[in-house]
Amino acid sequence: MRGSLLLRLLGGLCLLASVVGCGGAPTYTVQPGDSLPDIALAHEVALTDLIEANQARYPALAVDPENPQVGIELTIPTDGDVGIEKWFARLAAASSPPVTPAPNVPAAPNDKINAISQLIQRGINHERALNNLPTLTFDGKLVEIAQARSNDMIRRAYFSHDDPQQGSVAFQDLIRNRQYQYLYAGENIAEIKNQGTLVPSALTVYSRYGASEIADQFVVGWINSREHRDNILNPHFTKTGIALGVSIDGTRIVATQIFSD
Repeated sequence: MRGSLLLRLLGGLCLLASVVGCGGAPTYTVQPGDSLPDIALAHEVALTDLIEANQARYPALAVDPENPQVGIELTIPTDGDVGIEKWFARLAAASSPPVTPAPNVPAAPNDKINAISQLIQRGINHERALNNLPTLTFDGKLVEIAQARSNDMIRRAYFSHDDPQQGSVAFQDLIRNRQYQYLYAGENIAEIKNQGTLVPSALTVYSRYGASEIADQFVVGWINSREHRDNILNPHFTKTGIALGVSIDGTRIVATQIFSD
């Protein structure tokens, strides 16, 4: 039996008046037609780690990851380059793929989850480019806030911009608590999930669909929704963070994109 799928979207807007590679790390020389997401996927590293490992030498990578300068030599980060906290996170990711039976516990980020986030960012920046807007720069703090939001919606089994207990706008609370400075900020959230119960593990939304198919669901859904598209094409926004929460049983995926100036 195949579980039916449900895609839901919400968008919100609010207004208010590194690690570098070691000397022995592998490198890659950018070729014509390369993009950072493609290079990251080919070398099985997170896009965020690739940017952080090279941003000191090539600041433009964070601004336009789709068009790195041909001929530059990139450091490919390894486990030894990313610090002890990320190393432990990767160990957790490798040991905790989405499995039954605890749907309200988020899975640790893994290669597939990271790839989906990278593909979403690529799709959003492509839409901005089509509308003559600069691409959104990756921001590590916004990624942390987006991850906290997605995980929280998985853990507490809700889907809303508002905290179900506090009644306040959840992403605004996180931004303020982390003392993130901004004038404009916004949030798009979406979820894909199986409707019904007792969905076989091979037919869950996480297991059945590839990274590009899942990313396309989120990107197309947001672009085709007026309020979400308004956030995507807001000229005030220059930075973004994207993160996924995936239930341990793989039946629910929540995506959060945070925007700021």
